[in-house]
Amino acid sequence: MNLKKEAVSVFKSILKNVNPKEFLPEIVSWNQETGKLRIYDTEFTVGKDQDIYVIGTGKASPTMAEAMEKILGNSIKDGLIIAPPDSESDLKTIKMVQGSHPLPDESSIRATEELFDLVKNIPDGSVVINLISGGTSALLCRPVQNVSMNDIRDVFRLLLESGASIHEVNTVRKTISQVKGGQMLSYFENKTLLDLIISDVPDDDLRYIGSGPTTAQEISYQDAFDVLHKYEIWDKLPNSVKNHISSKKDASESRIFKTKEIENHEVWIVSSASKVAGQTHKILEESGFETELIHPAWTGLINDLEEHIVEHIEKMREKPDGKHALVFYGECTVKVTGDGLGGRNQELALRMARRLQKIDENIAFLSAGTDGIDGPTNAAGGVVDQNTFFEAKKKNLDPDFFIEANDSYHFFEKFGGHIITGPTGNNVMDIQIVLMQK
Repeated sequence: MNLKKEAVSVFKSILKNVNPKEFLPEIVSWNQETGKLRIYDTEFTVGKDQDIYVIGTGKASPTMAEAMEKILGNSIKDGLIIAPPDSESDLKTIKMVQGSHPLPDESSIRATEELFDLVKNIPDGSVVINLISGGTSALLCRPVQNVSMNDIRDVFRLLLESGASIHEVNTVRKTISQVKGGQMLSYFENKTLLDLIISDVPDDDLRYIGSGPTTAQEISYQDAFDVLHKYEIWDKLPNSVKNHISSKKDASESRIFKTKEIENHEVWIVSSASKVAGQTHKILEESGFETELIHPAWTGLINDLEEHIVEHIEKMREKPDGKHALVFYGECTVKVTGDGLGGRNQELALRMARRLQKIDENIAFLSAGTDGIDGPTNAAGGVVDQNTFFEAKKKNLDPDFFIEANDSYHFFEKFGGHIITGPTGNNVMDIQIVLMQK
């Protein structure tokens, strides 16, 4: 049995099962004649004089919007979504504009302004369906005054390369934004706002999914200051950002402020990493693998995740002969010190190739992002087995060199083992699969 091929096959099956175009029609229903809109078990009556608008941001916004057009048909008055570069869609009523990801740029700002032009003109009493998914933090971008786009990009880059968790990253992001941290809510007063959210954070905390643009919460400049010092970023920040955070932190009246919730606001998480991990477990069990799903979602450094995975592999090796599998999910952080090209999934797979070389059993490891995009590359991740390390050495490829240089992309490009799916239209964190044949 080729376990690497089996792991890739399972991963691609997962992607089909978590496509928003497939699962949203099971969650949302609409009866135009009666004006009944149902989301899960909650029913709303939309009056004849009420209009329905659909807006959204994130990597999954195109597929989510296509699903909503299929459900609502010509009942949608207008709509606009902000998607990542090179996104494709077959939208008829809802307009798609593109921003930049993983770092925002002027296209993100232009797209955000176009979205707000629509939002500001939505009449009171309207129903607004808001589609949020991972990637929103970069795509929905309106910096605070006196902080330039280039300065925002520098902050995003420093945070993403620091090893900070997604919670810590978003703690900083929302202090230099006019839309994150619930600041978008004020635009929906006197309207019904219905958020449908695909979670890409470990604990499904609404405050951190896309930096929580429509989730009321505290914004703390002191907390942001502490994160930036913890990861030794503060002295590298643009002066405009340091001045903004320092002035707010030192002003007692604005050190912490809480964005205000609005009436007629409902929120549902329609997909998440834990749901996808459960689906992965089911697929593997149906394929004949005795499977263990490891909870909770991982958050933390890649070094610690590597050790965590190895510990569970050692326990799995004690089991009787047969087909065994482990499923992990979540997102790790990488402190980048090299100047290579890669992403956390490719780097984790390459690190695991080094660990698997010491195992006698037939074993494969896969790590991939459900969005189909790992870092600034065209790969979703990588797959390796117990022979990868030795075979690479025979080809004069030193895995240790590529790991030290944070250059996992070029290793897999030369050796093989890339998982290429293209953008999937979904984003529920990363999946790691271990398959063993004893």
